[in-house]
Amino acid sequence: MRTDPLRLPASLRLQAVAGGVAGLIANVFLVLFYVVARPWGDDPGDSRLGPANDVLVLLQYLALVPVVLGLGRLMAGDARVRVWTRIGLVAAVLVVVLQALLLTGVLPFAYQVVPVSLSGVAGMCWAGAISAAGARSGVLPAAVTRLGRAIVIGLPVAVVAFGVGFLVTVVADVSWAWAAGGIPGAVVWTMFPLWTLLVGLR
Repeated sequence: MRTDPLRLPASLRLQAVAGGVAGLIANVFLVLFYVVARPWGDDPGDSRLGPANDVLVLLQYLALVPVVLGLGRLMAGDARVRVWTRIGLVAAVLVVVLQALLLTGVLPFAYQVVPVSLSGVAGMCWAGAISAAGARSGVLPAAVTRLGRAIVIGLPVAVVAFGVGFLVTVVADVSWAWAAGGIPGAVVWTMFPLWTLLVGLR
């Protein structure tokens, strides 16, 4: 087992940092979009923050593709890493393609949002699996592995919270309940680009 953290090539570290920063800014824009446009209300406002978020998410996952491959190569001796590298790669590429189709007007948001969300969840599961592998082999710093584990632990909590909020919205007609239920998910969603940023910085 190695005791020193991995040292990604400079180009991959730069892409990890770029992807992490893009993802964090995208999340800020998404939160501001919900605050400004209030899409759950009877009279939702118009905002350019949504399209800005879409562009940044595309850039985030475009930068993530080489990071997925680079981390996979560094731990290629682990069979589970090889499987999760394929999953992470497919998830990242799907987000890039679907975001591009959305931005060009080929695919409406209603058809795009679910597969993008599921691909994002798959990407977070990849981060958790790679963190576990990095902890086993000693090639990932402790801060990175801890955050990766926290993402995986937080995912089911976020799903349950959103489900409860959505149910309250449907049953009790509380229009904002689904947004409140999505807060844990927003936290976990933000932890993922932060994880990517830490990979590049460490």
